[in-house]
Amino acid sequence: MPSSCGYVPFLLRCALILAFTFTLKNYIIVMYLREEIKIRTIKVFDDKNYQADWEKYKRDSARAIIFSGDKLIMVKSDKYGEYKFPGGGIEGDETHIETILRETEEETGLYIIPESLKEYGKTLVIRKNFEQDKIFEQESFYYLCDVDTDKKSLPQPDEGYETEYGYKLVYATLDEAITANEKLLNIPAIPWVKRDLTVLYELKER
Repeated sequence: MPSSCGYVPFLLRCALILAFTFTLKNYIIVMYLREEIKIRTIKVFDDKNYQADWEKYKRDSARAIIFSGDKLIMVKSDKYGEYKFPGGGIEGDETHIETILRETEEETGLYIIPESLKEYGKTLVIRKNFEQDKIFEQESFYYLCDVDTDKKSLPQPDEGYETEYGYKLVYATLDEAITANEKLLNIPAIPWVKRDLTVLYELKER
C-alpha cells in the first residue's frame, strides 16, 4: 500500500495507464472501421470521356451483398428494370460499415448485422461527371453481410433519382439479375449497371 504522500501520484500513474490503454484500443478499432486495411480491386472502369486537366470530383460508396438462401437481396428500378446492390455514397466521416447500415435501411427497410460484414472487394469508376465538365471518380466497396430477420422498417429512398427511378426491394437469383442487367448496359442514365454486373458475374463463379 503506497504511503499517503505517494498515493496521489500512484493514482495519477494508474489513470494515465488506463487512459493510454483505452486510447490505443479505440485507435485500433477506429483504424479497422476506417477500412485502413487493403481491399482487393475487382475491376477498374475508366470511360476516358474526360479531359485530364478537369477538376476531379470524388465520391466513394459502400454496398451490401446479402444472400437469402439462393437469392440476393437487391433493389430494382421500376423505370429501367436494373438490379442494384443496396448501398450508396459515404457521407462525411462515416465508415463503410456505417454507410452500409444506413443506406440498406433507407433503401430496403432491412437491418444489417454489423458483426456479419466481411470485405469482398471494390470497383473503381472514372468518367465524365453527368452535369459538369468534371472528372467523376468513385470507389465502391462491397461487403458480404447478413440481415436481422426479426427487424424491418419502411424504406425511405432518397428524394432524388432513387425516387424518380422507383427502386424497390427485391429477391433475385444471380441469373435473374445478370440477365436483366446485361440488356441495359448501353443506357447512359444508369452507368452503374456495368459495375454491379461485374460483381454479379464474380459471385456466380464462386
